[in-house]
Amino acid sequence: MVDIYRGLRCRPGDLAVIVQDEPECQVNIGQVVRVIEEYIQFREELGVHWLVQPLSSVASPVLVEGTGGKSQRVVWDNQPRAHYDGWLRPLLDTDAADEMTEIAGVPLASEWRDPVHCRIN
Repeated sequence: MVDIYRGLRCRPGDLAVIVQDEPECQVNIGQVVRVIEEYIQFREELGVHWLVQPLSSVASPVLVEGTGGKSQRVVWDNQPRAHYDGWLRPLLDTDAADEMTEIAGVPLASEWRDPVHCRIN
């Protein structure tokens, strides 16, 4: 069987932490999301994007295309959104943390709790 997600960081169903975002959405770094499915609305040359759902109930910024030729704008919501695979780090469902997870201070999936208290709004 061929693994169509080989070489990617995430897979559908994963919990992941956002490790990079657009300048307007930097507050999302550290947010935990669930990877829902591949997002195919962007051009292929932009790389693989996932439709992700934030686990926090707190609204967070999303960069969206304006309508009628308007430029991009930021909206705050808690809806599923597209996020680039390279800007996500999956939280492995394991009892052993790897070295990078320990350095970053990212909790294991089994220890995860809503990080809303860590965010600056």
